Amino acid sequence: MNNYFKISFLSLVSTLFITGCAQKVQIRAINPAQVSEMAVKKKVAVSQFQHDNIGFSGKIEAEIARQRLDNKRYFTLVSRKDISKVLQEQKLQSSELVDEKTTSRVGKLIGAQAIISGEVASANAESSHYYQNRQRCIHYDKEKGECTRYKYYRVRCNTTQATVSVNINIVDVQTGSIIYGDTLSREYSADSCDFATFNVLSKGQALNRLASSIAKDFVYKLTPNYIYFDVSLLDSIEIEATSEQKEHLANALEYIKYARYDKAKQILEALMNALDGQSYVVAYDYGVVNEATGKFEAAEELYNMADELSVAPVEEINTALKRIVNLIQKKEEATAQLQAGQ
Repeated sequence: MNNYFKISFLSLVSTLFITGCAQKVQIRAINPAQVSEMAVKKKVAVSQFQHDNIGFSGKIEAEIARQRLDNKRYFTLVSRKDISKVLQEQKLQSSELVDEKTTSRVGKLIGAQAIISGEVASANAESSHYYQNRQRCIHYDKEKGECTRYKYYRVRCNTTQATVSVNINIVDVQTGSIIYGDTLSREYSADSCDFATFNVLSKGQALNRLASSIAKDFVYKLTPNYIYFDVSLLDSIEIEATSEQKEHLANALEYIKYARYDKAKQILEALMNALDGQSYVVAYDYGVVNEATGKFEAAEELYNMADELSVAPVEEINTALKRIVNLIQKKEEATAQLQAGQ
């Protein structure tokens, strides 16, 4: 390898190493509920789903009861016993709740704002087995570098396949209209002889897992929720700076590592003033700290400042500018949803 290629190779390795080891900070942001109409439908009831032999109605109730935001219960759940009582009093069958007018009437009687109903369209599972021939080396010749004797044997391979499909509706009790309707499906397939499979569920276990997964994903759509992701920091001032100023940046990054954001902000703000606001690295890192503490508007201002200071495109800044606009929009939507139910 000549000197040119050695230098190029070492430069590439060094670049990859530096990039791969960039310090990151975790950001928490809020997403609005996908079903925005549920923002003002906080008192909900779940009727008995048709053909529900997998306990799906109960799984939805359990997920709704678990939904909390900032340690506060998001929904008020009306008991299914109240629905059954009203159905008996009105001499109705649970199957009649597929009709929006009937559902609305029952919902008003039990004091619900929305009723979740539907049917388990399919819930099928099958377990079987087959045998597979295998071999294992029992004598290896080191001189020849090959196996000279094998043991042949058969193993039993267990398999399970399962599918669950559920039709789900949400009826607005006040208007009697459907505000959500969808068919959600999940599949499960496992083979004990597939080395990527650690465990093969029984038919009942597979159906239970699929039903729970559908219930969880469905309820997730009804509530605002927090998401978490990592954002890279920049660790080297790009303009002329004193050793003391470089040390200040290193100290700020160290405080960020331990989530000491107030201290990091003080250092970065002082550093921006000392550098006359000319470093896009300092402006960007200061923006990340504001983003990490939920001050998205301040972060956007700093990211724009960093963008104006950079003379060439910087990937981290480009990504931050797109991300922060999206986060601000989603935060506004989620805040409106939370305030709507108060």
